[in-house]
Amino acid sequence: MSVSSRCGTGWPCALLLIAAFLCTSNPHARAQSEATNSSPCDPRAAEPKASLGAPLLSPPQPPLDLEAIKQMIREELKAEKARQDEEDRNKKAQPPWLGISKDLKLSASVSDGFTAETADKAFRFHFGGRLEFDNAWFTQNNNLLIGSSSTTRLEDGTDFRRARLRADGLLWEWIEFVAEVNFANIQDVANVNNQTVPVGSVGLTNCYLTFCDLPVVGNVRVGHFKAPTGLDRYTSANYQYYMERSSLFDAFLDPDQYQSGLLLFNSYLDDRVTAATSFTRVNHGTLNSFGFDTQDGLYAVGLRLTGLPIYQDDGRVLMHLGFDYFHHALTGHTFAVGNRMPLRAGGGSDEIPDLLATGNFFTPNGVDVVDFEWAFVYGPFAMSAEYALARATDVFESFNGVNFAGPRGNVTYQAFYVESGYFLTPGDRRRYDKKTGTWDRTVPQENAFVKRGEDGRWCHGSGAVQLVARYTYLDLVSGSPPLTPTSGGARAGTEQDVTLGVNWYLNPQTIISLNYVWTHLDSVVAGASGNLQGLGIRFHVDF
Repeated sequence: MSVSSRCGTGWPCALLLIAAFLCTSNPHARAQSEATNSSPCDPRAAEPKASLGAPLLSPPQPPLDLEAIKQMIREELKAEKARQDEEDRNKKAQPPWLGISKDLKLSASVSDGFTAETADKAFRFHFGGRLEFDNAWFTQNNNLLIGSSSTTRLEDGTDFRRARLRADGLLWEWIEFVAEVNFANIQDVANVNNQTVPVGSVGLTNCYLTFCDLPVVGNVRVGHFKAPTGLDRYTSANYQYYMERSSLFDAFLDPDQYQSGLLLFNSYLDDRVTAATSFTRVNHGTLNSFGFDTQDGLYAVGLRLTGLPIYQDDGRVLMHLGFDYFHHALTGHTFAVGNRMPLRAGGGSDEIPDLLATGNFFTPNGVDVVDFEWAFVYGPFAMSAEYALARATDVFESFNGVNFAGPRGNVTYQAFYVESGYFLTPGDRRRYDKKTGTWDRTVPQENAFVKRGEDGRWCHGSGAVQLVARYTYLDLVSGSPPLTPTSGGARAGTEQDVTLGVNWYLNPQTIISLNYVWTHLDSVVAGASGNLQGLGIRFHVDF
């Protein structure tokens, strides 16, 4: 071990070396040391010292006290150690974040978009967005009653399903932020009472702050966000397998997709268990799309619990279980449920009409939704399902702002879906985010590309190819008699959807999807049942 590593600092060691040099170079000190260290039995002690016979060039120096020098060095080393211990105690007493990222130099890279971060990752800034370009073609039976009038029909069309710009990142290692603007807002409005959202309006989706890794509560989010209800809903649309979510989502959860308020969430047991709860304001007219609202009493509470009883091989084999509860107040105490086809073209309620609708009724009690989740992954095969109940009590036919009239009792609606996917390309699989209990981004084993090599020959990559299939069922027949409009287009009834598709993941950010949808309606109106069919293609990129 070197002297410097033993001493801990440089200058005490230098002092020790100087003292040693003085002691060895001073003849009197050396003689004294030799006399002190020599043994009485040593024959060299009695031998006379030879004289060089040369005169000394300097006067004799007084003898040095070697023990005094050693003591001085020991005291200096002791004082230095005390100073170092004091510095260590002060560092431990300071909050950890006071010492974070003294080097604020950013290093840029391309990872799911443009990202810049510090070396210690205490600061991160990401700028990106997403774009989804859809085209769809439809056929339907002429006797169907859909939309707002008896003459409404689904028509072929095109739209930008999502067009968003986003900035997100991390500040001081524990504060995350997201600000996302939606330029295709008309595509994301609720399927009921959406007349307040004009075509072409710019809205907000995720805009929030998250305070991470706090004691006891874990993570705290404030702002405008998706409440934690349902595997289908809580998973980002970037990671969905289908061009549209299920009928369960559209009927029960989409009207209040985005809410403003407080969200607490955390994961436990090596991320095998997650818990999330929210307290928010809701309004499917303005708050859902724009983030603003004024009306007393429009609050909601949500709870989501998930677990992984099976998790092996880094998620290549897993089973997911989940339970959700969501209660929310109603704008103007108006209770209405509707559902659109899980394939879209155009924008607004006329071009994307409801297939089923209960009409407008009223309740002072709000609505409760209970949802059960299940998912399974085994290598390239994945499967998931959800079942939900939506219940409203003390439903009335009218409300004049003060009194309710025309009691219709309690109503309970139900829905479920079962879906599966299989990757044809070796090594590819559906990925899962343990921290949030949701699906994660699909990352192909090999990106798709076509390129001419240096030798002039063409080479290519295949990307990931996946086949998907989904069955959904929605029951909107309840009440005594069943709640339904008495005129116009869409009425109450049941709906079945079958979606078949293929997804081609050119790379983690670029996807081409093809969906075929067959829908069967059983209306409460005699002679208004029948089928619809649609074929859609989507070009997706997020960055």
